[in-house]
Amino acid sequence: MVSTRTEATMESMSSGYHYSQEILDGEEGEEEIVDQEDESSAERGRYAIVEDSCLSRLFKRCQECGELLDHSLTERKRCGSALVVITECLACNKKVQWDSQEKVGIGRGQAYSLNHRIPISAFITGTPLPRLCDFARTLDLDFPSDRSMRKTIREIGSVAIERVYAGWEETVREVAVNASEGDGLQVSIDGQYDSPGFTSSNCKVTTIDCHTKLAISGVALSKKEDGIDGMSIRMESEGALRALVDLVNHNIPIKKLVSDQNAMVMKKLREHPKTAHIERKLDWWHVQKHMRKEWWKMVKANPELAPVYQMFFNHLYFVHHKYPRREDRPRALELVQSFIIHIQGKHSWKKNDEFKVVTRCEHGKLKAKKRGESRVTLNAGSEALESIHEMLFAPDSQRLFSLLPLLSILRSMNVFILSA
Repeated sequence: MVSTRTEATMESMSSGYHYSQEILDGEEGEEEIVDQEDESSAERGRYAIVEDSCLSRLFKRCQECGELLDHSLTERKRCGSALVVITECLACNKKVQWDSQEKVGIGRGQAYSLNHRIPISAFITGTPLPRLCDFARTLDLDFPSDRSMRKTIREIGSVAIERVYAGWEETVREVAVNASEGDGLQVSIDGQYDSPGFTSSNCKVTTIDCHTKLAISGVALSKKEDGIDGMSIRMESEGALRALVDLVNHNIPIKKLVSDQNAMVMKKLREHPKTAHIERKLDWWHVQKHMRKEWWKMVKANPELAPVYQMFFNHLYFVHHKYPRREDRPRALELVQSFIIHIQGKHSWKKNDEFKVVTRCEHGKLKAKKRGESRVTLNAGSEALESIHEMLFAPDSQRLFSLLPLLSILRSMNVFILSA
């Protein structure tokens, strides 16, 4: 890699101005502004890929006296992505060293610029280093070794990114606290594994303020850490505890926590003295998740239910959106269960043992169907209808829906109005 940076600096009024070579040659007009803006980014260096044979043509003559050089005396060194050419002229008896890149850093920590930028760029873009090395070998490009790139990321990239992250984290936390107006934050928390099941080796846990939608904390874990002891399932609960304890230690008031139904997370937070006071709620997406699984099983066994599947969940989300308060949950539960009557084409009924509060559908006037189309209905006593009835009136379904699940941002949710 060869650096192609070309710039000049004029000091004026204690300020540095960077001009391209074209501007110094006297070009005027709008191009001067464009070139000046381009050269501001060129301070970091620009690079070009040059073949060895083409580069050798630049060293036919001595850079001091202009005499032809004896190429047997020319020495070439490769330092990662950088090339160092040392020429010796017999005519003027001088040695000249040419570096393809400038060095950055101070003292013994100096290194060629691209040897730093390649691993850091791979790190911040998520490019795996083994794939990057394969790419370089395929094109016969000189790159730093895998070991040196990992060292650069560890000693320079991680430190710099941690410093920037800490600044951003402090800012978003301040915004979230100010937006709460002293009432305390309602946060949602969830973990993401690098692979499913018990094979995952890493996990990241993110805490998001539900009001501002800002991520106010993040924890990365490995199953090799103390307290996890190689058990992948322990990572999310440990990460959730670390995230919330860190927020509490920074005097950020947490009033409510919205999460999934991970019992290990709930237990760990309930037992820790710094998080025991936080009120815990279930995320709505996870509450209805088990219902979807049950529906998938029913549809697989009875294809007649396929067109009814989306109708039910439109109805479910509509009811949850309309009755989110705890005191409204009994009515909301009966309204969800009334789907069993609605799907028969009936929209009002008398009170009975199953429906003690709700006696009619709450949707508006149904849209008229086009000629030849008919509404999807299920016949009373049919196997498909009985399977829906069994699922809706199961104790687990009633218990989950009767809890107070809050709308959160663990999963995006659209609210549909029943229109079937």
